[in-house]
Amino acid sequence: MEIQLNDAKCTGLSLLAPVELAKEDETGNKFLIEAYTGEVVERWWGMLVIDVDGIKAKKQIPVLMNHNAGLIVGHSTKTYKDGSFFVSGQFSEVTEKAREVKGLAKEGFPWQASIGVRPVKILSIEKDGKTEVNGKTLKGPAEIWLESEVFETSFVPLGADDNTSVSTFSKFEEKQAPTGVKTKIHNKKELKLMDITLEQLAKDAPDLLARIQTEARQAGYDEGLKVGATTEVARIKDVLGQSMPGHEDLVDKLAFDGKTTGPDAAVQILAAEKKIRENKKEDLDDDAQDPVDHAVPKDKDNKIPATEEEFNTHAKLKKEFGSFDVFQAYQESMADGLVKTINKKE
Repeated sequence: MEIQLNDAKCTGLSLLAPVELAKEDETGNKFLIEAYTGEVVERWWGMLVIDVDGIKAKKQIPVLMNHNAGLIVGHSTKTYKDGSFFVSGQFSEVTEKAREVKGLAKEGFPWQASIGVRPVKILSIEKDGKTEVNGKTLKGPAEIWLESEVFETSFVPLGADDNTSVSTFSKFEEKQAPTGVKTKIHNKKELKLMDITLEQLAKDAPDLLARIQTEARQAGYDEGLKVGATTEVARIKDVLGQSMPGHEDLVDKLAFDGKTTGPDAAVQILAAEKKIRENKKEDLDDDAQDPVDHAVPKDKDNKIPATEEEFNTHAKLKKEFGSFDVFQAYQESMADGLVKTINKKE
């Protein structure tokens, strides 16, 4: 009986199929994928098979690398059924990834295609029930995808199956098996991802490896120049930002020496400014006149008045200080070093 998609055990899967260059195409720009041969796969819940006659696909399907929408390899040109379901297509002539994939294919690299398929109409076969599909009798429990659609195609570097004419299944979208129940697959050997090593490329595709290495080095060099230029511009701006009047030559020197950072420049500029100020202070000290003691008028006997009577006999002292008390206070300050006078130049 037909069942709803929500009731299905499996609602999506990928078919892994061998890829070969189209033999009739001398340019090597076309490929052919035998996407599905009608084989049955065994799951934990029963058998699963896709009716080849019910598979549908758009004429043009994007062909990617490892299911990455940014890595375009080409597109399909047609799909058809001849016992199996086939997808034929052509490589892009403008993307680098297409040239790499095609180059490896020409050198014999075992590319496989991963074709994503989803069911549209599902027939469920109960236990002990049976029906005919793809020219074979299928016994239940089983699910048959009477109608299905292809929704994606990608080139993947998977190891080829022993029988390259038979497609294999992977990446099932299905209900989880109950605890303790193991999922079975119809292949005796499990599919394993094949690592592409430098040693393998050097052996199987030396020309392609050389081209990849050259392009990688150039890309790294270009990126290095770009990053280096950006970093240098930022460094120069940082140094110029430390500018201080009177130090323009030093700032220019540091900005374009290719190594001084902004913080380092600030330290050097402040040190230079400090040196200039110290030199100016020394120059001012050198130019200053030394202070001289105040010349106190003395009498004819070169004696400083010690009493008020002696003070009153000195007309100049009385005129300058006014009283003996002021004169005496001045003398005491002079003795303590609290007062100094500077002679005026004539």
